[in-house]
Amino acid sequence: MDPATNSYGHVSVPPSLSYFCVYNPSFGPTEETQKDQLLYYTSKNTVPMDVKMRQVGLAQGLINFTRVFSPSKPCENVHTQKNRLVIYEPEPDYWIHISIELGYVKKAIKDKEGKSKTIIEYLDANLHDSGVRRMLELGYEMYRIFNGPFEYTVRTAGIKVLKNKLEEFFANWVFEWDFEKTELTKTVDGILYMPLSNSAYSQIKSFVTKIQSDYEYISDMFMIWQNKLVYRGNGVIPVNNIRGIWRHLVSYIAERDALDRDIERKRKNKEGEKSLSFKGFTRNISGSNLFSYFSINTSPRTTPKVSPSTSPPNPSSPLNSCPHSSSTPPDTSGLSSLLSPSTQIFVPGSSNFLLGPTNLHGPDKDIHPVTVYLSNNSSGRIKKMDHQCNDEHKYEDYYDDEIDEYYLIAYKQNALTLVFLISLKSPECSKVQDMTFYRSFHNYLSSQSEDIIKVVNEDYEKSRKLGKPDADKEYRYLFFNKMTLAVKSSLYPFSSNGILTSSSRGLTITGEMAHALCELHEDLEKYPQLTEIYTRSSTNFWIVGKRSDGRILYIVVPKKEATLAEVEEDVRRLTALYFSGN
Repeated sequence: MDPATNSYGHVSVPPSLSYFCVYNPSFGPTEETQKDQLLYYTSKNTVPMDVKMRQVGLAQGLINFTRVFSPSKPCENVHTQKNRLVIYEPEPDYWIHISIELGYVKKAIKDKEGKSKTIIEYLDANLHDSGVRRMLELGYEMYRIFNGPFEYTVRTAGIKVLKNKLEEFFANWVFEWDFEKTELTKTVDGILYMPLSNSAYSQIKSFVTKIQSDYEYISDMFMIWQNKLVYRGNGVIPVNNIRGIWRHLVSYIAERDALDRDIERKRKNKEGEKSLSFKGFTRNISGSNLFSYFSINTSPRTTPKVSPSTSPPNPSSPLNSCPHSSSTPPDTSGLSSLLSPSTQIFVPGSSNFLLGPTNLHGPDKDIHPVTVYLSNNSSGRIKKMDHQCNDEHKYEDYYDDEIDEYYLIAYKQNALTLVFLISLKSPECSKVQDMTFYRSFHNYLSSQSEDIIKVVNEDYEKSRKLGKPDADKEYRYLFFNKMTLAVKSSLYPFSSNGILTSSSRGLTITGEMAHALCELHEDLEKYPQLTEIYTRSSTNFWIVGKRSDGRILYIVVPKKEATLAEVEEDVRRLTALYFSGN
């Protein structure tokens, strides 16, 4: 980002990437083989290999030194005057390391003698360790889900293939990070759930049960409405894996919706052009020519009407995770058109499969199934194994205990996206290579989904008409359930693809408030015995963090004159709303 100059003449420069690397010290244990440790490296400036290895050596030295005092949790963050170093071990002996140049402000001041001089103030406190670490965790999580663990690739394909995969995945992604905006909502990184009535949930459960009865080799499935998770499966897949897949799919859904809107816009423009041509043309033609004009140029339309675009929804909570009354879906016009399969857009040559064949009439060789590698434990961490172990059978057993492989299929009809996981261990998993299966599955889903689309849309409409509860209007808050990863927030509204953007209505979360919220989060994470923290901003807003049974509520209380006792009463009221029975 470019430097910004304020009205006082101060030049503000945001934090930026210095370098990013992935390395494994066991690959280069000697001085001669040291460079083999480096698996991937990128930086803002071109640097020679000896500089890269000094940077890796410094990181590893810090790890080895701090292990003396904390064997199970060595160095994770290092603060210097100008830089922030963050180190993360996603797999045993594989390290992701990043160096960030701190943001700073250049100020023109006068010294004791009245002479002008420029000073630089580095903004160390504005960059939160938890936010940067979550970026690294997210990067690895998305890589592992769609590429497999680092060690698995080395064992099955070799180090060179791993290097190529890392280059392909991280090359562009790293430079998209915005270190200036590591706010609480990104650090928490939860899932948007759509609240459901008991009746709707029961019907969805019956719908899922029927599909899995008719297709017994489907290991698990979940459902997304617009960009919100509606149903998260039968518990086979840990929720952290569902979060990664959901995050990946909402971008596909947004792209398909944008394509649908673009096609509809072009169709309408084309109809408008025809209308203008028609008006001009009728002045010079007879009635007989008029009918021939229709027969030539206005043949029956084969492309159905597009589904309406969706406005940004507010965050909501899952069934039995947040109260239904506290969720306010977006105000979307024309929702009735979401109910009929005939409104689904069909791009020529494409299909309803977001992940699957793009053309159901193509040959089998055009099928490129997506494989996902899902951890068996809720933490997503892979246990330690001796890298010197050359017993491949032992490693296969270890890998099977840690990772499950699935084919991932996603099918979109109107605002509903159905996601299916088929285990590679299933004898019938080869069906995903057969175009006949997709044609049959498409026919089945298009006929079976119509009723459930109506059910979900009716629930959506009911909750939308309820309007925002008072808490959403009066306070700025973030609720997070660590068990379900459900997040609900009024800090910033969500865009249609699940990305958080700045609020434009009501109380605006300032940089100072965002900073205080991140500090509260870090304190609650660092000290598990803490249950409540109250602090006050320089603008006199109360900022509170409260924890209870794996659920956390962060609140900004917009009452400058309120006493601590009054704020505690407000917090008790909100706690009853968000924690009671959830």
